[in-house]
Amino acid sequence: MSDKELLLLLESDPGRGLAEVIKSYGAYVRRIAEAKLRGICDKRDIEEAVSDVFVSFYKYGQQVGFDSLDAIKPMILIIARRHCIDLFRQKSGAADEVELDSLPEVADNSLDMHHAELIELIKALGEPDSRLIWLRYFYGLSSKEMAKETGLKPNTVDKRIARALSKLRAMLEEDM
Repeated sequence: MSDKELLLLLESDPGRGLAEVIKSYGAYVRRIAEAKLRGICDKRDIEEAVSDVFVSFYKYGQQVGFDSLDAIKPMILIIARRHCIDLFRQKSGAADEVELDSLPEVADNSLDMHHAELIELIKALGEPDSRLIWLRYFYGLSSKEMAKETGLKPNTVDKRIARALSKLRAMLEEDM
């Protein structure tokens, strides 16, 4: 079912329309939630986050009118990312209080082992590079937000992240 058809269905039969949206985009939202919340939330929290995303989408659609929306996927993406980032921050504490050494231990399966190895490599970058990577890719902060958080200029933040990613890439290639 296309987004246009889903939006029309949401207008005419909200219950069935929401069920179809969940059917169409449930796996997509779940992947976003798992990627953003892995290691900080358990499966139940992730499932709840997925549900909250669809509730937020539905409430927003009712507020502005589903007929005013052009597409569903971009709206779901924005809501999912923002909700998961907020939940991540809430579960882990404020960004300036997170210690990289206090990250949760990761279970012993291959995907989680790669995740744990990546975290160890990020820690090995040292400060402030590891903190900048953490703030950008785990907390989803913009360069301006990171500059405010760290006291650096936004363009300095961008340059340091680029250098840190280069170092991280080299470290990953060494491990292979």
